[in-house]
Amino acid sequence: MSPRPPAPGLAALTKATVTDATSLMAAVQTAGLRGASDIRGAIDEIKRLDSTRVSVRGWATDVGPSASSLTVVAFVDQAYVLDKTSEARPDVSRLLGLSDATRPTTSFRGTFACARDKTIVVVAVTTDGRYSQFRSLNCP
Repeated sequence: MSPRPPAPGLAALTKATVTDATSLMAAVQTAGLRGASDIRGAIDEIKRLDSTRVSVRGWATDVGPSASSLTVVAFVDQAYVLDKTSEARPDVSRLLGLSDATRPTTSFRGTFACARDKTIVVVAVTTDGRYSQFRSLNCP
């Protein structure tokens, strides 16, 4: 089975300027994305690499019946599509109370420019146009 193409609104979302929840809401409305409560995720680590760059890593999963694949985007002055892998994460399954410990979870990571105390807004988008925002954090 070939991978599903990205959500049509994803390209529009990645062209948006997102700095906070208000600008994210405007961007997802413009992109035609729908909020989803069955997409869960977290940022596991944000680490400063040097005076201008940080690395971020975390996970996301669609706990709904479709279990769609996800694209994870971080915003800090511009959009960064983060690298991802799909793997079984029994720790995430236990955390979410899922009976299927082999359900694929998207692990993501990326490195990008981020001044100290700038807000990072992270969003996961499914191939069928649903999204969820993770808790926003500041760059260390």
